[in-house]
Amino acid sequence: MIRLKRKVMIVSLGLSTFLVMGTAYAYSDVSTPLQNWYKASFQQGTKEVNSMVQQGLDEASQSLSVSVNESASKANANLKKMADDISHNAIGSIEAARQFYVSQIESAAELAKTGAAADFDKYVSASKSANDREIDQWAQETIQRLTSKLGN
Repeated sequence: MIRLKRKVMIVSLGLSTFLVMGTAYAYSDVSTPLQNWYKASFQQGTKEVNSMVQQGLDEASQSLSVSVNESASKANANLKKMADDISHNAIGSIEAARQFYVSQIESAAELAKTGAAADFDKYVSASKSANDREIDQWAQETIQRLTSKLGN
């Protein structure tokens, strides 16, 4: 019986020791080093990602600035070319009208010298109607050209 008591006590002591050690191990914070490693790795990864994002943003900003400057210079060049073209066209139209009116004035002067008042009145009336038609046509063409340029 003493043997049985000893065995029971040894088994009971062994189980108690095992339970006490298991409980103590369960209450100890063994995961702290793993948590610290994870936090440090996460912070390092976050810093690397933030650095790459910042670098990408800087490169994109520089690229955008270059693109905007190029677009602005192209737009300025196109506007200057268009203004020059319109100016040359207007000068050509004005010169053509000037030559036409000079020829009309010379013709009127010739008629005035001959002294035929009836011929002069017919000439003035024909010239006025021709001028009115030309001015209307020129105005319509100019409006169409400007409208088409604004549409583009």
